Amino acid sequence: SFPKGAIAGTFLHSIYEEIDFNTADEASVEAVLVQRLPLSGYELDWVPALTQFVLQSLQVELKGDTASKVFSLRDIKSADRLVEMEFVLPFKSIHCAPINQLLKEYDPLALRAGDLTFKSVSGMLKGFIDLTLRHDNRYYILDYKSNFLGDSAEDYQLEAMEHAMIDHRYDFQYVLYTLALHRLLGTRLPNYNYDRDIGGAFYLFLRGMEQGQSTGVFYTKPKRELIEKLDAIFEGNV
Repeated sequence: SFPKGAIAGTFLHSIYEEIDFNTADEASVEAVLVQRLPLSGYELDWVPALTQFVLQSLQVELKGDTASKVFSLRDIKSADRLVEMEFVLPFKSIHCAPINQLLKEYDPLALRAGDLTFKSVSGMLKGFIDLTLRHDNRYYILDYKSNFLGDSAEDYQLEAMEHAMIDHRYDFQYVLYTLALHRLLGTRLPNYNYDRDIGGAFYLFLRGMEQGQSTGVFYTKPKRELIEKLDAIFEGNV
């Protein structure tokens, strides 16, 4: 029942950006809420409910691929997280047709989403990843979504989240985020290996997250071939 819209989304993002996942307790979360709620135009009456919501959301299990250990945000120390990581992806002249073909070949959501449509472009693509984190020596992308999909946690099952992902083309977003992380780690990690070092991407539909449930948590890991071939397209090698 929390208000919907862009302001609400920005507000919820700000709470998760500011709290320390590893040490958060009622007092520390309340302090952030008391400061942030009025700045976004919300009443302090929301403090109790939002405090409990945030604390339980930190305990929700995040399950990656079979090579990843299950963890929660509570397990992530400040030293293992990077908030709003900025990236710039330079690219030579690109066309939508080869990118559409590549996405449909390797990504099941893109196959259902239809074609991207844009004219030939070149230049720089700039963006920010909500959260980049490290757990068990693997690196993950995490994106917070405040989309309203329904009034109960049941409305945030996988199928409903997939529809939202497709509607907003988040499938292309997590591919671009993964490419940015792939390029970064390739320059920073000795003997970097995509399959071993990248854990994947989590999209957290915050309104549907519930401790002990899988609702509200969407996970994917783009295939290495997709990222490498898209990298080649951006480099002008295709």
